[in-house]
Amino acid sequence: MLEKVTIKQAPGKDVPYILREGEGKCLLVAGQMVHLLAGVEETAGGYGAVVCEATYDRQAIPLHYHEREHDTWLCTRGRLQVWCGEQSRILTEGDFAYVKPYDVHSYRSVAPRTSFFGVVAPGGWEGFFTAAGEEWQEAGLPPENHPFDFSRMGPAMGQYGVMRVDGATYAEATNGDETDRVLPTEPASYILQSGYGLTRRLNGHMSTVVLSRAITEGALDMRTIEAGHGAGMPAIVHAATHVSLYLMSGTLRLTLGGEENILNAGDFANIPAGTAYATRVEGGHARWVLSGANGDGLEFWDRAGAKTQEFVFENKSDLPACVTAVKGLNGVDVALA
Repeated sequence: MLEKVTIKQAPGKDVPYILREGEGKCLLVAGQMVHLLAGVEETAGGYGAVVCEATYDRQAIPLHYHEREHDTWLCTRGRLQVWCGEQSRILTEGDFAYVKPYDVHSYRSVAPRTSFFGVVAPGGWEGFFTAAGEEWQEAGLPPENHPFDFSRMGPAMGQYGVMRVDGATYAEATNGDETDRVLPTEPASYILQSGYGLTRRLNGHMSTVVLSRAITEGALDMRTIEAGHGAGMPAIVHAATHVSLYLMSGTLRLTLGGEENILNAGDFANIPAGTAYATRVEGGHARWVLSGANGDGLEFWDRAGAKTQEFVFENKSDLPACVTAVKGLNGVDVALA
């Protein structure tokens, strides 16, 4: 078992580790619980990763924009309202939202309990939560009358480039349409409904790109991976690409640096460049999100996989064929370990 990397909070350095569900430094920010999973130190500057939990938000986060950060939300529970420009949508489980630098945006929970997994690239902005919030060690969300010191919010916004837009109008939420089912091919903010994106089949797995390097101009790659019992991927390694894995559902065996561990829903793994990793689905079905920065290593799923429009995966894997496909790739930051 990989106990030596199963830790309680991000270690402040670029090493392999696993955080169990609910672990990671927890901060209370305006009534929301924010678990810090990884930051600039852990991802070689690539991105910050958080899980945020909230009940009904009394009001939305102030409308604002960032000058360099790429902001994401992957709803994992409840209902999350997201604003971008003159549009607003309600995300439910599996829905994804992305906002590019300089686009005005906001969000709030509109359900009794909502959670989302979020990545902000490049790394460093996650420090805003530490600057604006207070450490929170309770198991659940605070009571409705819990006081919060808002005096830290303004200075934190200034320190981390949260550019508030006073007087901006919050658009009414509208139902999604076909535009929320297509992944852009160039930089643009968007909503992507669950299951849509650039989909490939590879060795019994479904890979669905929800955010590409083309959209983020090389800053970030995010994709969901889904597979059934017994599906496994060979051990691979990236020379420059930093990867993280967040398990949304099911049970997954992760081999990290030659050691095995079992991940359950809500667990997070940090996989630095140069670290070999492999996966195998232990339950009946599992779904996880891979985030990558500093290289194009995750694009091997697209290059080695077969294009498909159907959100299904083969029940049988073909590991030798997968190994051959990965071996045959040129110009992608991936190698068999």
